[in-house]
Amino acid sequence: MTSERPWVRGELPWIRSGPLFRVHQDSARALNKFLDRWSYRRVELDGRRMTSRADAHTELRGAFGFPGYYGKNWDAFNDCFGDYVLENNGALIAVVWTGIEAAAKAAPATTAEVGWALLQAADGQMHSVAPGDNWSVSLDVFAIGSGPDFDRAG
Repeated sequence: MTSERPWVRGELPWIRSGPLFRVHQDSARALNKFLDRWSYRRVELDGRRMTSRADAHTELRGAFGFPGYYGKNWDAFNDCFGDYVLENNGALIAVVWTGIEAAAKAAPATTAEVGWALLQAADGQMHSVAPGDNWSVSLDVFAIGSGPDFDRAG
């Protein structure tokens, strides 16, 4: 558990995007060093397996360790993410989303929804916790890709 939250753009000033940090695959090594230095817990998403709404929810369920009864919809994500926050209270978490370009090509609306949900989760708005509970995680979302829309070191 960490009480200190890193400033992503301060340590990786070449990142210009955000709040969904887009990192060129050529700079993934620099990102990994940053994540290791800060002892982030990683949640790995593979966009190549997120080519439909159902597949995206299957990938989210596996990546976050949601239970088998996860309902493959945003209400279920909200509920299960609340449990995830409880189980990881105080943790520093990096969602590392590879293959986002494949997901966006095959299922653009679903990819936008996943990005929105992850950013809502990062902002503390996408999880159910009991009123008065102060559980939280520090979550940063990094999309790894190869196109010109991704930021490069140097």
